[in-house]
Amino acid sequence: MPTPEEIETQGLLVVDRFQACAAAPDDLDAARLCDAGLTRLDELLCEAGVV
Repeated sequence: MPTPEEIETQGLLVVDRFQACAAAPDDLDAARLCDAGLTRLDELLCEAGVV
């Protein structure tokens, strides 16, 4: 089970990556990183029983 700190860290990473996507909407690498981060956050939340 993930720790609250791990979930928070991943959430902050997702926010940073979304900001990078907003700054460069045509950057496919940034979009892929954002998608991967969001997928990982979803996995952590599911493992924690939040979603």
